[in-house]
Amino acid sequence: MKSGFIKALLYITGVIFALAPLNTISADEVEFSAQAKTTVSQGETFRVIFSLNAQGDNFQAPGFKGFSVVSGPNPSTSSSFQMINGKVTQSVQQSFTYLIHATSPGSFDIGSASIVVDGKTYRSNALKITVVTGDAGNRRQTQAAGSPSDTQSPDNDDATGNKNDAFIRTFVSKTNPVQGEQITATTKVYTRVGISSLELKTNLSTVQGFWSADLLRNANVPTDNEIINGERYVTKEIQKVALFPLKSGELSIPAIEMEAIVQVQKTRKRSSSGDPFFDSFFNDAFFNTSVEQVKRKLSSPAVRLNVQALPEAGKPSDFSGAVGSFNFEAKVDRTELKANEAINLKITISGIGNIDLIDKFNITFPSDFETYDPKINTHTQITSGKLGGSKTFEYLLIPRNAGEFTIKPIEFSYYDPNQKKYFSRSSSEFKFKVAKGDGNTSAVSYSGVNQQDIQYIGSDIRHIKVPPFALSESGNILIGSMLYWLIFGGLFFLASILYFWMLHRRKLAGNTGQMKLRRANKVSRKRLRKAAAYLKTAEEAAFYNEISAALWGYLSDKFNIPLARLSMDSVNDALSERSVSAETIAQFRETLDNCEFARFAPGDKTANMEGIYQQALAIISRIERELR
Repeated sequence: MKSGFIKALLYITGVIFALAPLNTISADEVEFSAQAKTTVSQGETFRVIFSLNAQGDNFQAPGFKGFSVVSGPNPSTSSSFQMINGKVTQSVQQSFTYLIHATSPGSFDIGSASIVVDGKTYRSNALKITVVTGDAGNRRQTQAAGSPSDTQSPDNDDATGNKNDAFIRTFVSKTNPVQGEQITATTKVYTRVGISSLELKTNLSTVQGFWSADLLRNANVPTDNEIINGERYVTKEIQKVALFPLKSGELSIPAIEMEAIVQVQKTRKRSSSGDPFFDSFFNDAFFNTSVEQVKRKLSSPAVRLNVQALPEAGKPSDFSGAVGSFNFEAKVDRTELKANEAINLKITISGIGNIDLIDKFNITFPSDFETYDPKINTHTQITSGKLGGSKTFEYLLIPRNAGEFTIKPIEFSYYDPNQKKYFSRSSSEFKFKVAKGDGNTSAVSYSGVNQQDIQYIGSDIRHIKVPPFALSESGNILIGSMLYWLIFGGLFFLASILYFWMLHRRKLAGNTGQMKLRRANKVSRKRLRKAAAYLKTAEEAAFYNEISAALWGYLSDKFNIPLARLSMDSVNDALSERSVSAETIAQFRETLDNCEFARFAPGDKTANMEGIYQQALAIISRIERELR
């Protein structure tokens, strides 16, 4: 590769100095045109390309009414040389590509674009595109052959990406659970290209036939790496849900769908200049690749489950559907009291399993007891990927008459899928001695349940201020006083400083590269401050936009690289050339990956945002230290 490159440079240098001067395209030969398919299908994404055979500036795109813009403009510039009769001619091709999406059928007009070449403005041709329902490709085959607008692709670039560059998969911990047993469904995204704008279309939390709980609600999941078929993929869990089947039989977890913008390599078609050496040199992939943003739909196949019914053998009569491994406790706060005083009965169930699905108990209370619906508190937690926690039922009981009363033992049964059998737990028998009360029902004591605090709210009348008041002497004139001249002199001094500062700024503005270098830290700090403000107000979309802009903008200004040319590869090259350590480069790439994934990661959004913010601060500071 290196020897071929040196040979080409020597060849070009000899041509330039030995032969006639290069011929360039005159102003009369400048061509600026627009190309696109004339007929597309509704829902199809296609390209609109504006091509110029010269070097232009100030490109202005038309409106795309009736379409949605997926990406663009994606600029591309190429040069070619041609030698005819001893004269070498150089030509420049510049293009601006848009990916647009046809949303509704009809006939639509795309107006002219404009560009400036050597001070003169050129306009492209307008386009008329028909959007049809059904397959536009089949319709075009029935038209007369030889129409270049219908039979040929207007694009000169071919995307080399394939469906294996990025995909998602859903995994389940078990495919044959019993009814009520937890299975864990995890959706992971795999990518070996740049990926952004992930939009999840299917949520596992709403799968029919299951009760579900999010297992990533308080987790900031990092990215990971996996080797699949010899290829390295960056992976991240984007969904992890505990699913509890509510019925037996065949159930399915539907296909998970997601839309993403992926970066794919685009290779320009080979061109011919008439010279085999020039063709082999300038058609090399080193000169003809670029990155294109492509909208892609990702999906994982559906997963089928065979849910087993709970066994009938050994099922207790009081079994109500609890599945897992639980502890059980029941207690009362008193057993001796007076009539019309309150008893608090508290039942606590804790452990691993479908604790949210455990219903209140069917308890037979004495007829002389006044009872109320229980106050239910549920606390869930995740232990080693399993959902569990505790659930309490607090019953308020008020005996209205004196006497001795009994509540029979309270029973609780559950099925343990690990041991594949039923278990029963029982409390002790509760006996109460109720003495005769004073007959005043208003003396009822509510302890712990349905108890409300009474708050007295009041305010005082503010004190009215009375004379004497503090007065100041009138008639003092500012003009001509010592204070007046001090203020005047201070303003003159500040104006002088401002004047010299503006001269300094104009001098620096003449050096674009130096200005970008000087402002790299300033701009990134400004964007990070805005991101911090969005973090406080939990504005997630605005926060991630500012973080991404701070990271990419910092590299663009620091190394004077246009944003349009920035990619993961150019970032790696720029940092490596400036002796930034491989560990720091890897951390920067990981921060970019985490920034894109965290937008769509489930769980605590505030925690995710805080983690990304701290990573961005740390990596920019680290790069600054290594560049000094």
